[in-house]
Amino acid sequence: MAMRSDHRKKILVVGAGMSGLTAGNYLLRSGFKVHILEKSSAGGGLVSSFLKDGFLFDTGPKAIGNAGILMPMLEDLNIDLPLVKVEVSTGIRDYIVHYNSHADIDYFVDSLRMLFPENSDDIVKIDRYIHSYTGMTKTLNKIANPFFKNILKDRGYLFKELIPWLPSFFSVVLRTSLFHQSMEKLLGSVTTNQSLIDMVSQHFLKGTPADFALGYFENFQDYMYPLGGTAELPASLAGKITREGGIIQNNTEIVGVNPVARKLTDQNGEEYTYDMLLWAADLKSLYKKLDYLSCPPELQRSIEQESENYCSVKSGESVFSLFLAVDITPEIFRKISRGHHIYTPRLKGLGELHRKQLERIKVEWNGIRKEELFTWLESFCKYNSYEISIPVLKDESLAPASQSGLIISLLFDGELFELVEKAGWYEEFRERTTKYMLDALEQSIYPRLKEKTLFMQSATPLTLLKMFNTANGAITGWSLEEEVPVPNSLTGILGTVKTAIPRVFKAGQWSYSPSGVPIAILTGRIAAAAIQRKARGVI
Repeated sequence: MAMRSDHRKKILVVGAGMSGLTAGNYLLRSGFKVHILEKSSAGGGLVSSFLKDGFLFDTGPKAIGNAGILMPMLEDLNIDLPLVKVEVSTGIRDYIVHYNSHADIDYFVDSLRMLFPENSDDIVKIDRYIHSYTGMTKTLNKIANPFFKNILKDRGYLFKELIPWLPSFFSVVLRTSLFHQSMEKLLGSVTTNQSLIDMVSQHFLKGTPADFALGYFENFQDYMYPLGGTAELPASLAGKITREGGIIQNNTEIVGVNPVARKLTDQNGEEYTYDMLLWAADLKSLYKKLDYLSCPPELQRSIEQESENYCSVKSGESVFSLFLAVDITPEIFRKISRGHHIYTPRLKGLGELHRKQLERIKVEWNGIRKEELFTWLESFCKYNSYEISIPVLKDESLAPASQSGLIISLLFDGELFELVEKAGWYEEFRERTTKYMLDALEQSIYPRLKEKTLFMQSATPLTLLKMFNTANGAITGWSLEEEVPVPNSLTGILGTVKTAIPRVFKAGQWSYSPSGVPIAILTGRIAAAAIQRKARGVI
């Protein structure tokens, strides 16, 4: 008996990060053939973990915000992934605040009053902004995102949750659209005390919108952690794809895209045809690999303009991370902070170290002496804010008995690391960064940290660039310091997935700004829906 041919449309997905894996699951559910191509040896993108000598370390996000997206997505796809709630602390010098409820935000504001008594009037204004924006964030996180609900079948959700929520949602959309400004600009309009501004803002990416940054305190109530490490999240999505008949192909880097022939070419010369393509990887790389000269002239102009818009804009900041195994019991760390800790050792703050001084170093690079660079680096590490994750405080199985693993991260400029590598200073710069970071923490919150260290390793922006092929090792896509070429407000969320290239869609951290895991998941879902509509001839 003759075999029936498979007439299902074939969707190629480039990138097996959170957006690609989310889209892949929904495309399979809609009846498409799905083939995901991933450059790295494993999927997940920045959401990954590794195990060494019994210590588990998360290399990307140290916790996942639910944001009305994560848990509804898992439920909608019928994925059973054990999650625990992550407890968060923030600290400035010896003032540590634990966030068990929304009310604990007041303790953070009280710590500012104690640290900056001369700025009490300014802090009252900052407090008002924090409560206003956290209220808006609470509204956005309040219900399951409708993209992950079947509102026609789930009448209870439609009438009891979605419809009553819509007025407050549209109010938030209007307010964020009308008052869209960076947190530095907003705080600068409230106070002239740069140290106070730094204590509130410097652990965020430069240029982060004020509503996102000051509203983020509410997200501290919403952090989740997969038992076994963050990599369990993409692994669960990937597992479902392969069980449902989808293909995930690792170690495959796409080097050529022919939109007329609807064909991709990988580093080995292998070719892959598609009915539709979803690019869920670095967006700049798509246009660098795109053969659009074969397109009709009018289409060429549209694609060239889009390419220029994307490739001329700066990428966002990256991160430097230390992974430490220490002979210190989890109980010692638990007395200091929760498992996720944002900590600033010194009250002075960065000031212009990560702005004017950093830009001067990059502009005048050919005249910069090595010791001048290291002097700047020491101050940069001393006055910065650190993200400290202690996995064993989230899941007690993630370190050997009576020992702990620490992940200590610092936002860093990827362009600077590329300059350092070209100058031949990379290893020394990496070692100095490690030393200065450990000095800053040992002299403040973790005495004797170095002597208790069993082993350590580090990841730089260049590590991320080489592993994930993101421009400058960027962790959230575009730089927030200049106008981004993608939607950056909720009013444009549906437009995130469109491109000027026929039958090509985009998703992930490069399709919306500012981005993170919840946005990557959401844009993956929106892209799958757009591809489904295209297949039906709706768009």
